[in-house]
Amino acid sequence: MRTILVILMISIPSFLFATSWIIGGGMVFGDLSGWNLSTGLVDNSYSVEAGLNFDIGKTIEGSSVNLYNFEFLAKIPLYKIDGFQLGPSVALKYGNYPIDQSSTDTTIKSGFSAGFYGSYRLENLLFDFGFLYPVIDEFDFVHSLYASVKFFVNPPEKGFIDQLFIGCDFLMGRIRIMVGLIEPF
Repeated sequence: MRTILVILMISIPSFLFATSWIIGGGMVFGDLSGWNLSTGLVDNSYSVEAGLNFDIGKTIEGSSVNLYNFEFLAKIPLYKIDGFQLGPSVALKYGNYPIDQSSTDTTIKSGFSAGFYGSYRLENLLFDFGFLYPVIDEFDFVHSLYASVKFFVNPPEKGFIDQLFIGCDFLMGRIRIMVGLIEPF
């Protein structure tokens, strides 16, 4: 019960003060290759995004467990200069994976990383980049990198309220290609 109250105390203010909701889906490649569903809250003072990566119908041979993982990314822009932002970031990844390619067993893996990120907006393009040092796992330089690019289909000068985007990102060793929508409240 106490955990639920803490989660509610954190999430209710986030929902109250968020200015936009992000939702999207696409394909993921990496430790787990399959589909992705993402949602989150976006504001001028923070960005929180959570995703579910899964492979529908694909199980480990001899097992009835589907492969999946959850991921979470939070960014807080502390410094803003024109179209450039810089601040701290945290990422969390949790899911089940095959132990090795020939195994029928799965194992639960989790990862937590903290570091910094930068963001630059250039007309219809948004570039994010960062370095997230693993707190739980051993250090792997490639898994520590974060990069993202989003192309907004709606031209900014037209004044559309919704922002439809096509994006590609790299986080904790996985690549995601997605289509999404940022919807203001």
